[in-house]
Amino acid sequence: MVAHTASVPHAGTTSAGLLVLRLAAGGFLLPHGLGKLLGWFGGPGIAGFAAELQHFGLPSAPPLPLLLAALQTVLGLMVAVGAFTRIAALGSAAFLGVTVALNLSHGWFWMHGGIEYPLLWLLANLSVALTGPGRLSIDTKRQGMAHGR
Repeated sequence: MVAHTASVPHAGTTSAGLLVLRLAAGGFLLPHGLGKLLGWFGGPGIAGFAAELQHFGLPSAPPLPLLLAALQTVLGLMVAVGAFTRIAALGSAAFLGVTVALNLSHGWFWMHGGIEYPLLWLLANLSVALTGPGRLSIDTKRQGMAHGR
């Protein structure tokens, strides 16, 4: 049986596609973490993030807001650059899963505070976790060095 050219995978375009997916999945999470951590991009900073946690009835005592903001920032960066990608993407998906759960009562549309936007990024991170980072990643470079390449 002969494979059709449309069904033959192209490593270069697959890796480029995974890079774009990783940059989006991690890159969209990263500024939200920085907004919570440092108040950048109009974010609330640590004190504002603690108030948000409290608003949702979640624990907000120090150092939890700092740890969560740092975790979100680091996970976003790790996914974007492809470092420990599967674990970082699963962690990001879990983080976003909490956001989805907290916004369920607001319905679907994000413009009304619903789950549409965080669910999209949860699924993007889950896709990265399932597919892996692709060749254009720190993970691939690290594995190459481990195998003497």
